[in-house]
Amino acid sequence: MNGSFLRTAVRCGAGGCALLALIAGAGAAIQATAGNAAGSLDPLDPLSRKAAVVPNAPASVLIAATRADQRVIVAGENGIVLFSDDAAAHWQQAAVPVSVTLTAVSFADAERGWAVGHSGVVLATTDGGRTWTRQLDGRAIAGLPEEAAAGADDGDPPLLPNAGDPLLDVLFLDANEGFAIGAFGLFLHTADGGAHWTRASARLPNPDGNHLYGIRLIGDRLYVVGERGAVFVSSDRGARFEALKTPYEGSFFGVAGNADGAVVVFGLQGRAFVSTDHGVHWNDVGGDGSSAWTGGATLDDGRMVLVGQAGDVRLQQAAGGRFDGWTGKQPPLSAVAAGPDGRLVAVGPRGVHVIETAAATQGSEQP
Repeated sequence: MNGSFLRTAVRCGAGGCALLALIAGAGAAIQATAGNAAGSLDPLDPLSRKAAVVPNAPASVLIAATRADQRVIVAGENGIVLFSDDAAAHWQQAAVPVSVTLTAVSFADAERGWAVGHSGVVLATTDGGRTWTRQLDGRAIAGLPEEAAAGADDGDPPLLPNAGDPLLDVLFLDANEGFAIGAFGLFLHTADGGAHWTRASARLPNPDGNHLYGIRLIGDRLYVVGERGAVFVSSDRGARFEALKTPYEGSFFGVAGNADGAVVVFGLQGRAFVSTDHGVHWNDVGGDGSSAWTGGATLDDGRMVLVGQAGDVRLQQAAGGRFDGWTGKQPPLSAVAAGPDGRLVAVGPRGVHVIETAAATQGSEQP
């Protein structure tokens, strides 16, 4: 490819558009790198630049949040990863070998975790998120082995990934088996902790290559959601998926659930639906908002919470109960994690925000 390329995936709703993934690069520079016998990288390439240590990092643009035992980990633009061991009162910045935007983080246990982001990057940590190493990036993804669709003898093969395509979510079922998903239907699988990866997009009935935004294990089922109302479920740890039908055909940006198997999918136009029968029936729990729901999490007591682009928050009053909206709004939010002290740790364009659930005032009667 000559010149420059730009590929985007955008969250758009009635409340406006929030950039989900923006990848830009110079094709000529990539070709030059590929042709360099020494394999040296462009020093301006964010894949070769370490994340800079920045002042007031908790106020940076942050996109992802998760918890590993008692530690909270957040990540976002410019390769910033932060961790807190005191329920988000104080933060330390991790050592990260890249400065690309990071979009998601997943931990298998208190020490071993993975992060993904723009330019197809996959990072790994073995010390609870203090230091990270690069396992994979978009320049190598196109060369990974590609699984064929079961029983398929013909048909068009999946499009080769572009080096700039982003990974948008990651999930590890244990310290060995994990998945990373992203733009244009990209679906990666590893069985050895990320030492080796396989392109496994053929496991999903996604012939149009719809973007894949969220992946979670809920009960004994693995769910993947994406654009154009895509919801896929697997009952065999991701070996194969089937498509589920929901009442909405717009994009779903995430999925959450509890140990009882209840699952909620959420996305554009304030749409969110919950199912307690593995996706056979769905109930609308999005409330009356029109802005996108961008993040969800499950509290230690099994209740689920949603956060939105416009600062909306909806929380179940009991596990399996109704979702109620909170009066008043937070700043724009992109993700949320359950803190170890019962509070919510949310992140967004204005950084970290701690939400006191006990003091929340309920304002909605949405069933």
